[in-house]
Amino acid sequence: MIEFHDAKKVAGMLSAVGEPTRLQILYRLALAPHHVGKLADLIGIPMVNMSHHLGVMRQAGLLDDEKDGRRVVYRFRPEVFSPGNGSEVLGTLTLGLYRLVVLKNKSGESPAPARHGRRSAARKRRVAT
Repeated sequence: MIEFHDAKKVAGMLSAVGEPTRLQILYRLALAPHHVGKLADLIGIPMVNMSHHLGVMRQAGLLDDEKDGRRVVYRFRPEVFSPGNGSEVLGTLTLGLYRLVVLKNKSGESPAPARHGRRSAARKRRVAT
């Protein structure tokens, strides 16, 4: 049985990764630590949005951040993430009593940056008016 306090902490972690953009971030960070700008480019979102998502994941206790000159590099906390040792598994996130296994992309390639339709649709409306 899981105590309420522990269940609440795990629920916060699951909530932090239970969003499509954050799942993409999780995959990229499972490959290697990255700074905010690099992650924003890889995922295809503005840097301010990336900072927000990383902040949510950091507040949930999943990430550490470290200054590297003018950049902030994000990585999984060592007690939360264990790198994989097989050809299929990038690593495992430990969320209390639960484990989330991150598998390598089946094609062997890194996913292409996502282009979020809402942002481009908003741009089109501004140009049209």
